Amino acid sequence: MSSRKNSITIVRAVSALSNRLARFTASNHNAEPVRPLRADEIRQKKVDYFEEEFKLAVAGTYRKYRFPYKSLGADSSVADSLTKDEERLFSAYNLFKAVKEANEQFSKYETFIVDNVITTPLTAMEQYTTGDEFVYLQAWLYFEKKIRDYIPVMNTAPDGSFRLQFVPVAEHRWNHTDKEIFAIIHQNFYPTEQL
Repeated sequence: MSSRKNSITIVRAVSALSNRLARFTASNHNAEPVRPLRADEIRQKKVDYFEEEFKLAVAGTYRKYRFPYKSLGADSSVADSLTKDEERLFSAYNLFKAVKEANEQFSKYETFIVDNVITTPLTAMEQYTTGDEFVYLQAWLYFEKKIRDYIPVMNTAPDGSFRLQFVPVAEHRWNHTDKEIFAIIHQNFYPTEQL
């Protein structure tokens, strides 16, 4: 009797499974069997995922620079700090341009300001010197303030300190990551503007 009971239970289980498969097949007529992913497809999916995550992170970070109070809140001290940093960079550019114009004006008298080194608190801030956020200030100056002739760069002085300098945009050599970040910012926030 026990073996008959077991065979009836097995028949019911197989029947229930058949019914479920029939319902699934009926609801999905064009279904193709799922084939397992190859190793290279798995790697590509991971690359695509991390690339998308990187783009989202870049856009989120730049949004803070473009809209500090909207992104971080009206009473945010971080928004205050970012706004001051942007003002510092813009005033450094204006000072650089004034010095450059003065040099051109007085060059006939063989009078020059040498080195074009600008002192600013930005050169003491880790996120801009050894960190990876200076590119966001560069993009802000380029896109928001429409400064297209020179680009600010952080260079190391012989004594190991950092200094802010401006180089012609055409001569600036981006590292791979900063170039990619700049392109993502351009694509997400300023798609109609020419680089």
